[in-house]
Amino acid sequence: LIEVTDHGVGMDAATRRRVFEPYFTTKQKGTGLGLAVVRQVVERAGGFVRVDSAPARGTTVRVFLPRVGAATGGTVEVPLPPELRVPPVG
Repeated sequence: LIEVTDHGVGMDAATRRRVFEPYFTTKQKGTGLGLAVVRQVVERAGGFVRVDSAPARGTTVRVFLPRVGAATGGTVEVPLPPELRVPPVG
């Protein structure tokens, strides 16, 4: 499991239903290919992607990949570099 969470504005149900569509974006700039490509790569590897979000509550994207070899039994947290961190809203 790879989990990424932000504390941004979140998404309503209509937006959540579209997040995996190629070229869909809520931004003024960008291609909208991010989650569409992630989903395709993950599913080809035998995994799946789940997105949980609600307005004013942020978003969590979970990437589930098949287990390979022995489980490590641990959790690894990788902090984002400061230039990629987004301050919480509110």
